[in-house]
Amino acid sequence: MNIRYAKPIDKEQVVSVWNYCFEDGEDFVKYYFENVYDENNTIIIEENDEVLSALQLNKYTIDLRDNKYDVSYVVGVSSKPEVRGLGYMKHLMAYTLEELYKNGEIVSLLMAIDYRLYKRYGFDHCYDQIQYNLRTDELLGFRLSSKLRKATFEDAETLSRIYTKAMESLNGYAVRDEVYFNRFIKEVSSESGYIYIDEENNSYIAYYIQGDTFFVRELIYNNISSLKSMLAYIYNHNTQCKKTVINAPVDDKIKLIIANLKTCEIKLIPFMAGRVINFEKYIESLNSCNIDTQKINNKYIKIKVIDKYIKQNNSVFKISVCDNKIKIQRVEEDYDIELDINSITQLAFSYLNTDEIFMLNEIDESSLINTQKELLNVLFEKRINYIDELV
Repeated sequence: MNIRYAKPIDKEQVVSVWNYCFEDGEDFVKYYFENVYDENNTIIIEENDEVLSALQLNKYTIDLRDNKYDVSYVVGVSSKPEVRGLGYMKHLMAYTLEELYKNGEIVSLLMAIDYRLYKRYGFDHCYDQIQYNLRTDELLGFRLSSKLRKATFEDAETLSRIYTKAMESLNGYAVRDEVYFNRFIKEVSSESGYIYIDEENNSYIAYYIQGDTFFVRELIYNNISSLKSMLAYIYNHNTQCKKTVINAPVDDKIKLIIANLKTCEIKLIPFMAGRVINFEKYIESLNSCNIDTQKINNKYIKIKVIDKYIKQNNSVFKISVCDNKIKIQRVEEDYDIELDINSITQLAFSYLNTDEIFMLNEIDESSLINTQKELLNVLFEKRINYIDELV
């Protein structure tokens, strides 16, 4: 078994393993391997020049608690059938986590087909979306307030501006620039999708027509007027598409303005997992976030972190605030609280708050003094997460 980064000669085999494992259309696979795939970010297991397992570490920047983090998004985790159940994935993931730490990354993302496969490696659920399922004619009451037009590559800057404005109230989202949207237009097109833009109302919609279903991947808007206009645009497809499915952030406002909620099914869709790669660097990075350290000045807590795959995280850390600066150091002392890296991750991504983590881990809150709980509450603040990156 040889684990290494891919070379140009490996690409054809990586594509073959991908095609065996995933049900993507030919056009999407062509798009991905021509526009996103990079052998320098691909880790493989090979034996006798045969690629048996692979994954990609696609590069993104996310905004987490108003701080920017360069992350590797783990995608395309795949193995040939003859090596499944033989521990190849365990070796691949262990090697990958070591590489991420060595490369200085602080947090990472992973799209999990089955969370049970990845929780053992410290990845845990950090993002949801809500999904609306309704009859298209239920959107009858909305009216277009301006004319939409099909987005082109020349609209990349406008799409980036609309998206960035809409993300201001959200957390954990991918930072998207003009280069990203040029690629996004290709991605949606590769699956026979459409992007229409309403520049006047500062909104856009990315969607697919799948038989009699109008499937909305993204509906990005910046005010209720633009949302209503977009819903009218969807309604105007009612003779073509009897059903509409809309994916959206969990704080989306559609549920507040549609006429009859009882005829609209709303689902919570688990979407993305995250992981803290370097706990020390994550705590240090909080100094760049907009945290009111006045409330927690001269307070400290000692946390024992359990991480079975990144040994550098597996330690007791003293987190303190002195002169309004957050500090962290390894100590060989008793600890106040013990948390595994999964719980640390859900706190760090602002997906759960300390009360929820205490409940899930059956931690007796009375074991901490009030100042320690206050410190945790300020450092780990729950927010509304959103991300929609597929690869």
